[in-house]
Amino acid sequence: MTRLDYGKYRGIIASIALFLLLDASVLTLNFYISYEIADDAIAVNLAGRQRMLSQRMTKSLLDGDYLLGKEHSAESAIVELETTRDLFDSTLNAFKFGGTAKGAGVGQVTLPPVVDETAMAAINAAERVWQPYRGHIDALMAARGDPMQFLPALQTAIDYAREHNLTLLKTMNDLTVRLETLATAKATRLRLIQTIGITLAVCNFIFIILHFIAQLREGDRRIELARRETTEILDTVNEGLFLLDEDLVIGGQHSQKLSDIFGRNDIAGRSLNELLNRLVTEKDLHTTREFVGLLFSAKVKEKLIRDLNPLDRLQINLPQKDGSYTTKYISFQFARVYEQNKIAHVLVTVNDITEQVNLAQELEASRGESEQQLEILTNILHADPKVLQMFIDNAHASYNRINAVLREPLRQQGPGHQHVLQNKVRRIFNDIHNLKGEASALTLENFALIAHQFEAELAQLRDKPNLSGNDFLPLTVKLNRLMAYTESVQKLIARIGGLADIPQGQSAVPSWAHLYDLTSSCAERAGKKVHLVASGLAELSLSSERLEVINQVCIQMIRNAVAHGIEKPADRRDANKAELGRIDVRLAEVAGGSLELTVRDDGAGFDYKAIRRRAMEAGLRTETDLECMDNKQLLSLIFEPGFSTCREVGADAGRGVGMDVVRSKINALGGRLSIGSSPGRYCQFVITLPGEVSDSALAGDAVLSAA
Repeated sequence: MTRLDYGKYRGIIASIALFLLLDASVLTLNFYISYEIADDAIAVNLAGRQRMLSQRMTKSLLDGDYLLGKEHSAESAIVELETTRDLFDSTLNAFKFGGTAKGAGVGQVTLPPVVDETAMAAINAAERVWQPYRGHIDALMAARGDPMQFLPALQTAIDYAREHNLTLLKTMNDLTVRLETLATAKATRLRLIQTIGITLAVCNFIFIILHFIAQLREGDRRIELARRETTEILDTVNEGLFLLDEDLVIGGQHSQKLSDIFGRNDIAGRSLNELLNRLVTEKDLHTTREFVGLLFSAKVKEKLIRDLNPLDRLQINLPQKDGSYTTKYISFQFARVYEQNKIAHVLVTVNDITEQVNLAQELEASRGESEQQLEILTNILHADPKVLQMFIDNAHASYNRINAVLREPLRQQGPGHQHVLQNKVRRIFNDIHNLKGEASALTLENFALIAHQFEAELAQLRDKPNLSGNDFLPLTVKLNRLMAYTESVQKLIARIGGLADIPQGQSAVPSWAHLYDLTSSCAERAGKKVHLVASGLAELSLSSERLEVINQVCIQMIRNAVAHGIEKPADRRDANKAELGRIDVRLAEVAGGSLELTVRDDGAGFDYKAIRRRAMEAGLRTETDLECMDNKQLLSLIFEPGFSTCREVGADAGRGVGMDVVRSKINALGGRLSIGSSPGRYCQFVITLPGEVSDSALAGDAVLSAA
């Protein structure tokens, strides 16, 4: 396991910690000041109510005077006066000393004591007016049963109210204005804190990005320096040196002496079997494969098998230009190379020992066959070199396209704005889905996992009703992770030499073994048993463009067949089928130089009811429209972006992107797509791509037909 160098990333860790601290600080202050503003709003509301209550008391006194002759109405005014007095008095005391008061609704609110000097001065001024005012109202309440005392008390209260009503109103108005001023100041302070916090966070984010870029540049510089140094060493040593992976593939770099020994320059990327073919016997070749396999087994001690080396001394006959042969004796020595305590590859040293053998005047006795059991280490990269190179090239092209999409300037809010943003999501989705499929086929599980997480974020953006440009910022983190992983793969390739140089635009015929690996891994994840039968793929020489499209289409179709078509073993038994499902992939050249790719599985076929149901749930069509659609029209819905019949999102299905990508790839080459399906029996896709000359002329929408 790789240990994280914290010292190397100290700056980034500190920046992220600072970013989190800033966020936490701003959030805490936001909560604190927001609560204060909420309390101030209650206080401002109650202060405003005090102004209203002062006027209601005066009105009640005047109503009592006017309605004195009407006993029922006068009593109502007196009751209102008593209620208003109590509410005004309790609220004024709550402002001064703190405590509870009746709120604007039916509940009680708690007011802290006023500490501001200006507000306290207004409260004290109001209290000086209010205390005598309340005394008159209390006297009036006490004299309610005695008309002889009630009338003078009422007149006294009215006279006091008329004289001091405006003064009391002014003091409450001063209190309200002051409380509003204090609340406004807190709101202004809150906005200032938020502005400063956001500014610091943005600056910190920019620093992190710049630091990342600086590290990437430094990494590129070190890689180039290491490459130059390695080249100089390999051109200088007097031995044949190369790396060998578990699949017996020779590394992309080797010493110049190796080419001199074998008299050929096309060694890099070739199999050791191919290099030794016709140079050694079949028995020795078999023993060599077993011996190298033992070297990759951690359970076998290297010292114990060193004497079993079948290529310790080898006689080879190399053809010359004049038709003659030159006999050489060469020696292969194998040594394990460890990477993080695991056997990464085998270093092979080749020496020309012709002179030593001739001086010894005898050959070493024939070597016995090693009987040791072969164990294969399964966790080392074992992908077809050409397919891996195609994946890396496609990854870099995809990163460039995604970066271009993310850098596209956004228009102002308006009609079509959301459509533009959703289109950006769809374009990025297509590239990431392609990369995930290719990574799964090459068993690059970490890459596929990061791409799957990337898809999850894109799916959230796709389902979000209102997108903004800021929603795309987190995607850059996932993109950087993918780019860093690709760089790691390239670095590994540079060490173990898993690639041969393939000139751009020329044909290449990969082994297509990754499709079998993809089928097995998809079936294992789905809990199914599936067997892949492929024909024609390795027999045709294809341009790089067609090779890439056919590879991507095959990957997507196989994943769809396993996820949607092939049933689980129990379901297949119930349907009187073999537990082992079958997928057939066939590529053939037909009339006019066109290519015909057929992908067929013996699964359950299309479930048209499920397609109708999911289309209606997704809002693609109305229930009436769906009932009127025939099977061919229903099949066209599976190519809609975001459409999938899978209920749960998995590593191989559920995003509704795959068939949309397939259609776009076929469209790019002006191809045709026909679909055949029989419920419970099979599902078949036939893709026809026109001849090379007609590609540009025929590019357009793929023709869909269904049977």
